[in-house]
Amino acid sequence: MKASNSTTYRSMMLFLNSTTSKLQDLQVATATGRKMNAASDNPAGVSPVLLTRSRMMSAENHYENNLAAIDRLRAQDTQMAQGENLINRAIELTVSAGNGTYSSYELEVLASEIGDLRDSMVSLANGQMDGKYFFAGFNDLTPPFVENPAHALDPTQPPMLYQGDQGRKQLEISPSETETINFTGSAVFLGDEDGDGVTDPGRVDIFAVMTGIEEALRNNDSSAATAQLGDLNVALEQISINRSQMGVVANRIDRANENIQDMELDLEEVLSRYQDADLIESITEMMQQEQALQAAMDVTGRLSKLSILDYLR
Repeated sequence: MKASNSTTYRSMMLFLNSTTSKLQDLQVATATGRKMNAASDNPAGVSPVLLTRSRMMSAENHYENNLAAIDRLRAQDTQMAQGENLINRAIELTVSAGNGTYSSYELEVLASEIGDLRDSMVSLANGQMDGKYFFAGFNDLTPPFVENPAHALDPTQPPMLYQGDQGRKQLEISPSETETINFTGSAVFLGDEDGDGVTDPGRVDIFAVMTGIEEALRNNDSSAATAQLGDLNVALEQISINRSQMGVVANRIDRANENIQDMELDLEEVLSRYQDADLIESITEMMQQEQALQAAMDVTGRLSKLSILDYLR
């Protein structure tokens, strides 16, 4: 079938439009560095790209939450390290109180320092970060420890009362892994892991031990004070055990974040495979399309000028 001028012209216009569209796509890819700027660029790649982006967002959320948890754990570790120092100092003072040559005044001085150490321990137990108390469980907007007014009337009553709860905060540190990231004040400082109000076997109420030593020294009873050295050593071990557990948790979260970073690199490679353009290849194709477009425009221009009058002399 013989092609008419109008058919040829329409074919050339369709080719021009197609070439222009391809050139524009290549120009965008070269400018943005991406070969997939719209769903229509690669319909089959839309689902993998969306899934990969969702996984990357989830990984980033886990990573940021883990960093916040590690910051809190490190702050708590600092508190616990100071707690160990306080107890070690209390042990030194209690041992020195066993010196039979100490006067009542000197024992009173020792008692005052023991009292200061206990008050410092209370401050540590009521430590907080960003307005939330470390050792209060879920009830972390309220100071976990307050003085017990009943102790002044009855020394057998505990000197401090726990206002927190036994809530254990679980953090999803990776899509399939959770970790407990808090330690309750009743377990750490009162030796009451189950929260039943009774100190567990082999544990001590640290505040009660330090208060008992202070009161014994104020009563010039150095023997009663030194008799509690064993409890002070238990208190030191109690703090150290919980501190070690905090370190284990922090290390596990650190490892989870390392795995997340590795996973993010893998996901970025997947995303790059679908989205990123090869710059050299894009520029080469763009130049080819520009040449093809220029040639098509030249031919179309010539076709538009064809007329029977051009052949009349």
